[in-house]
Amino acid sequence: MIGRALRVTAVLLVGLGAVSACGSSDRPRELSVSDVKPCDLINRESVQGMRIGQESQKLDSVPGAIETEGNTCFYGITTGNTIYVSTITNQGIDRWIDPSDEDARSEEVFRIQGFRAVKVWFDSDRPDPEHKCWIYVDVAGGQSLRVRVEQSYSDEDPSTCTTARRFAEAAMRTLAN
Repeated sequence: MIGRALRVTAVLLVGLGAVSACGSSDRPRELSVSDVKPCDLINRESVQGMRIGQESQKLDSVPGAIETEGNTCFYGITTGNTIYVSTITNQGIDRWIDPSDEDARSEEVFRIQGFRAVKVWFDSDRPDPEHKCWIYVDVAGGQSLRVRVEQSYSDEDPSTCTTARRFAEAAMRTLAN
C-alpha cells in the first residue's frame, strides 16, 4: 500500500515538473519587441477621437525608466497631454508586480489581447493613478510594451489610465497581427 502511494506521488510530481518546465508565463505567445519600431504600432484609425495634435516623434530610449533599454514614440494631444509608447527589451512586467521602488504602486488590470497588463503609478508624483499612468503589457520573456500618459490638463480629456489603455490596446492589435 505504501509502495503504491509512493509511485502515485512520484508520477504526480513528474507530471507537475513537466508542466512547470513548459513555461511559467501564461501569455498566449511570445511577441518579441526587439526589432519593433513603436511609431509603427499606432495608426490613426486606432486612436480616432484622441485629438493628436503633434505628429509622432521617435526616441532611442525609454524616458522616465532607469536602466531600461528600448525605443519610444511620443504623441502630443491638442489639450497638452503627452503619450509615450515604448518597446522595452530588457525588462518584463514582473519588475512592476512587486516593485522594489517604495514609491511605486501597481495593480493588475484586464488583459490586453490576452496578455497580462499592469497599471503603475508613483506616490512621489501624487498618490493617484489618474495623475500619471503607466500601463505595461507582458509581451515576451524579459520584454514589455509600455504606454505612459502624463496628467490630463482638461476635464474634457479621458483619464490618463483610460488613454494609456486605449493606446496599449491599439499597439497590441498591431503587434499581435
